[in-house]
Amino acid sequence: MDPGRSPERVLIVDDDPSYLRYLDLRLQLDGHQMYMAASAEDGLGAVESFEPTLVITDVVLPAMNGLELVRRLRADGRHRRLPILILTGADHSAEVGEVVGLGLVWYLRKGADWHLIRRTVVNLATRAREMLLAS
Repeated sequence: MDPGRSPERVLIVDDDPSYLRYLDLRLQLDGHQMYMAASAEDGLGAVESFEPTLVITDVVLPAMNGLELVRRLRADGRHRRLPILILTGADHSAEVGEVVGLGLVWYLRKGADWHLIRRTVVNLATRAREMLLAS
């Protein structure tokens, strides 16, 4: 992690245990605090208990999908500025456009270069802090 930057509290919502572990280890090495959820429902609960500063979610999840998770978070005024990275294996770009328009949401495909994922996490968190300071 860059000196002077505070660690993020990152919630990862993904039903793939190996990808959860990969992200968990990489982000912990950057100094972030992590919480993992295997479903969108568990992710919604974790937002309340863990109070993340950033959420990373897959689209394809059991029962409720990741796009609905984003919609529900944005519908709750307390989470309108919570930065969200949609990180998914399939091409959902057509569906993702709607939720990206809700603000502070970014979309990458799984398999993206780690440095791009890391930079996106930092940029989303920085933008969210700047918006908070400006309000």
